[in-house]
Amino acid sequence: SPAPSPAAAGAGLGQPLPGPPPGPPPPGAQGGEEGGEAKGMGLAQKLLMKMGWREGEGLGRNRQGISTPLVMQKTNARAGVVVAAEPVGGPPDKRPRTGSQLVGKPSRVLVLRNMVGPGEVDEELEEEVGVECSKYGVVTGVMIFEVTQPGFPEEEAVRIFVQFERVEGATKAQVDLQGRFFGGRNVRVAYFPEERYDATDLAPQAGEFD
Repeated sequence: SPAPSPAAAGAGLGQPLPGPPPGPPPPGAQGGEEGGEAKGMGLAQKLLMKMGWREGEGLGRNRQGISTPLVMQKTNARAGVVVAAEPVGGPPDKRPRTGSQLVGKPSRVLVLRNMVGPGEVDEELEEEVGVECSKYGVVTGVMIFEVTQPGFPEEEAVRIFVQFERVEGATKAQVDLQGRFFGGRNVRVAYFPEERYDATDLAPQAGEFD
């Protein structure tokens, strides 16, 4: 008698015949882009909360990261600077002050105060500040001015000036460094007039940061 076909032989042994190809998986079965993104964001948020982060706080060991979005603030018809948006919610006097608050009229020069105290300026400080600030933009100069007048406020006595090639570099530096802790000191940062820097007029003046 003729030999059975492979399909018939398989059927006789109780093996299923090939069926139609499987259809596409239901939506979300493979973790689509939206579902995967939501899951990833939820996991990241859970990990941050385990490390002590709370919604509305800045990131970083000392919560020095910005907690509000950055927006463009126009300085003239063709230019602008990046600034922190106003915090939302709650009356103005109850809103937390963020480390990204900009101080002064935008310029290429920043003055950093309270980074070190009187008598703590060493030979490496100028170079260290220049290297640290170079990650925000090209640094073209660093100068340090120390007030030696007796009784002058300690947190204002040492003024470190950093000149950038572009205003954008100074703005990025101020956003990131404002309120940062350095050796236990809360650093204060402000724009500084370029004409005063060029004239080496670095001594404190009344109301210069108002």
